[in-house]
Amino acid sequence: MPKLLQINSVVNTGSTGRIVEQLGQWAMTQGWESYIAYGREARESQLELIRIGSKAGVYLHAIASKYLDCHGLMSRWATRKFLKQLEVIRPDVVHLHNIHGYYINYPMLFDYLRENNIPTVITMHDFWLMTGHCAYINKTCDRWKNGCGKCPRLDQYPAAKRDASASNWQKKAALFADMPNVTLVPVSHWLGRYADASLLKLVKQQVIYNGIDTEVFKPCDKQEVSVKGVDWNKFTIIAIATRWTEANGYLDILQLSQLLSEDCQIVMVGLDDEQMKALPANIVGFKKTESFTQLQELYSKSDVIFNPNTEVTFGLVTIEAMACGTPAIILRDTAGEELVDEQTGFMVEKVEEVVELIPIIKSINKEQTAKACRLKVQTLFEASKQYQKYIDLYNQLIGK
Repeated sequence: MPKLLQINSVVNTGSTGRIVEQLGQWAMTQGWESYIAYGREARESQLELIRIGSKAGVYLHAIASKYLDCHGLMSRWATRKFLKQLEVIRPDVVHLHNIHGYYINYPMLFDYLRENNIPTVITMHDFWLMTGHCAYINKTCDRWKNGCGKCPRLDQYPAAKRDASASNWQKKAALFADMPNVTLVPVSHWLGRYADASLLKLVKQQVIYNGIDTEVFKPCDKQEVSVKGVDWNKFTIIAIATRWTEANGYLDILQLSQLLSEDCQIVMVGLDDEQMKALPANIVGFKKTESFTQLQELYSKSDVIFNPNTEVTFGLVTIEAMACGTPAIILRDTAGEELVDEQTGFMVEKVEEVVELIPIIKSINKEQTAKACRLKVQTLFEASKQYQKYIDLYNQLIGK
């Protein structure tokens, strides 16, 4: 029986954490032994878990990264111990997800994978692998194309006081130039085009979309009410993030709230305590939730979802809402363009255009739109279909 080992910062929490857990479970049904190594947090799992390092090690790595801009270059002892565990497991395929997060030394890991010629899959959930510092990039900076340096976003995750982005970029470029047995998996064609213009341009690539379970995310009975505090008689725009920041559109949502008429509201999920206290009257706020039941109700009862994040590499919350029958508004020139069509959503270039769409959304046939949204997700983004693409890739890599 072939062995799969995935590595991610978290397990069964957050978007990537749920993906590694579900993918690992799917691999088991397809005849693979399945392991997950993690560095930060793990919730209940059906797989065999391996902790890389400790909370103290993560803290020390984070402190060093803050002052030296050396994210991914610390945790040598933890990584050395983990590699000894790999010697025992001897995985046939190693699948990397988020290897940032202050828990592993990626040059040591890559050297081990290369020296042992282990087929390696890397799912590209963000931009960190192709930059000297940033996990997310914006359109105002293209230094990542030619070597970084003089980073304008040192205050963004992983925040640092010293700029070592040029040397970090060189380290990554050198490592990927000497990793012949790697397959890069961007989660959208949009992200893949960025990879093609970066230090990753010579790495073989296969796009596999993220997926969701449409038996979990499906339209709910709109007459039942378990979520309190929302007046569903108003036209409702839902906006969701794991954590709202200026970088992913927090200020855009506040701006949108100022443009709405009195019969409209925004439901905003993923807020912290300070943000909750500062909300205007027409935004109903919720903290981050792991409750699928709550999300299902919020998605199903909202009239439209709006994702203002220009840096998002896929748009998982968008397809979750669509699976619940809710159309989407997405920004042009983002990964969201791959998720909607004329029957399932709308594209805008700026926040002001969202308000102009409200009368149009009110007039559409909601039943037909809901069916079209759900069918789109079931056809293109059903989790089992996406996970099987990974299994097919694993089998190809080991010649099975």
